[in-house]
Amino acid sequence: MMRDKNSTTSGGSIRTRTARPDHRIIRSLPRPAGLVLAILLSAAIQASAAAQSTAPLQLHYQLRIAQLSEHLAGMDIDARGVASQSLDFAIPAWSPGRYAIYDFAKNVQEFTATDANGHPLEWSQPDKQTWRVETGGATEIRARYKVFGNDLNGSFSQIDTTHANLNGASIFMYIAGHKSDPVHLDIDVPDGWKVASGYSLDPLQHSFDAPNYDRLIDTPLEISPSVTWEEFTDHGKTFRVAVHDYGTDADERVALLKKLTDGVHKIVAIDMAMMPAPDFDHYTFLFHFAPEIAAGDGMEHLNSTEIIINQLLSDDGIDEALVDAAHEFFHAWNVKRLRPAALGPFDYTKEDYTQSLWFAEGVTTYYSYMTLRRAGIWTEAEFRKRLSGEIQTLESEPGRKLMSAESSSFHAWFYDRSAQMQETNFANTTISYYNKGAILGMLLDLEIRARTGERKSLDDVMRLMYQRFYGAPAGTYYLPGRGYEESDILQALNEVSGSDFTDFFRRYVQGTDPLPYSETLAKAGLEPQNAPEGSEPSLGIQYRPANTGILITSVNPGGAADRAGLGRDDLLVAVDNFSLATESLADRLKIYPPGAEVPFTVQRHADREIVTVKLDPPRHDGYEIVDLPGATAQQAAIRRTWLMSAPNSSVSSVSPP
Repeated sequence: MMRDKNSTTSGGSIRTRTARPDHRIIRSLPRPAGLVLAILLSAAIQASAAAQSTAPLQLHYQLRIAQLSEHLAGMDIDARGVASQSLDFAIPAWSPGRYAIYDFAKNVQEFTATDANGHPLEWSQPDKQTWRVETGGATEIRARYKVFGNDLNGSFSQIDTTHANLNGASIFMYIAGHKSDPVHLDIDVPDGWKVASGYSLDPLQHSFDAPNYDRLIDTPLEISPSVTWEEFTDHGKTFRVAVHDYGTDADERVALLKKLTDGVHKIVAIDMAMMPAPDFDHYTFLFHFAPEIAAGDGMEHLNSTEIIINQLLSDDGIDEALVDAAHEFFHAWNVKRLRPAALGPFDYTKEDYTQSLWFAEGVTTYYSYMTLRRAGIWTEAEFRKRLSGEIQTLESEPGRKLMSAESSSFHAWFYDRSAQMQETNFANTTISYYNKGAILGMLLDLEIRARTGERKSLDDVMRLMYQRFYGAPAGTYYLPGRGYEESDILQALNEVSGSDFTDFFRRYVQGTDPLPYSETLAKAGLEPQNAPEGSEPSLGIQYRPANTGILITSVNPGGAADRAGLGRDDLLVAVDNFSLATESLADRLKIYPPGAEVPFTVQRHADREIVTVKLDPPRHDGYEIVDLPGATAQQAAIRRTWLMSAPNSSVSSVSPP
């Protein structure tokens, strides 16, 4: 058992105490009547205790940003109206939007608990993410702890001398059984620092109210002396583009910020015109431009999004930021409000499984591309190129023959940005639900357009599902509406199209049949075409550079290397005695024709041997979606409306005072 250092209570298991019935009265009755009365009294006592323990608490959270150089934030949680003998303070194991167990408890330190008078209370940890406080009859409990954070991405937090970027699940504990209770949050910040978040549009506001814990942690915070922003309105709602960046010239920054805001406004205008108005008054885009981090990120929230770009605030950085913004903003409808049944309210202690991430994330990816095209940010050629790239990505994955879109969604917890401490065969057995979901979105959209003679599209499916599920009576405290099941997607497709998509679902969503690119694209007067082939024969491997050659990281099943017996972790040192440390594999293979039998020097552990490989023909470099020769008038009409850019909205940015 762990306890406060000032506690004098002896160790041992925690005992709960409940009032007991008067057994003298029970014994004076005939046995059956006494037994019945005992059962009734016991049930009444248990019901009373349960009601007391789940009665709403008055919750006050205080966040302290002070120990910047130590990357620490401090938290105080004051719970009033306590009527139970113990309270469980817990921090999530994961964060909605990122389907991976991260165990945020790893960074919690210096936990203490007291009553209202400051007297220490005994506490223990029944599991890795829970701190159980013995109340000792106190009606007000104060828990205090610190959290370490030095990761800038959409799940973790970063506290340093330049800013504090906080994602709620990694910072805020909840009290078990009381996630539905309202929370008041106060933030103590250094002098001159501002707060940008979805809580308000006022950077000087430091006190906020959340209707429940789920909403509290769904609002990331950027706290900084240098965050800047612009605002615009669209469809009667206010949108803010807040930027935190490093090293941008002040004069250049003004023009770049306006360019970013104008692009975001175009994205917002398209989505707001297409979908029912979401139930927020204002929405905040939080952008970070940080070239020193290894990878960018993006995370959706109910009335905000956080987007991290690992580039400077520049023209290239803005181009990347707008792609992410288009994806994350469409999530304001798809996944945040229109959501799978498993996603809200959330069980933060373990995985929440769903088979529908291909729809929630993958179809959102498709709509991000559609939005960029409709907004005129992308040309038709750029739109075609991105979808062609999605096809190429899926077709290069060996796992496409083994894993369905539903299975990829369900098993996201294995590989959604989570470190793999054991060797896996994921390179050959998995696919991305983002990738296949985006392609399925394209195919479903074109199928609906063709089957309805352009009267309907996937847009109508999205609107129908949004109204049907988010517009339904609230089933829980979390949000209006209710979640959908996988079968509900099929039902909506059938209703909108007036046809049956059961076979499509069986083969391409639930199954692993090859996707009908040619057949479906032809309905829009298009066809997928192999791009020009590479010039060198194929070895059929993935690899990375090593000091003395190249290290195989995966082998394509049935490919040249696989047939020759090469495998993962083999170090290829030379081709025909020509070193692979001084020249690339592609350049070495260019001199051989397909079918040539070529000796490779292979190092396995401490031994070297020669393995002869019969090379495959070159792999083509990708796909291109091109016009189908001789397309009919109907096919050409579908192609035209699908690929067209909507008229751009008039966009004007307004800087805050």
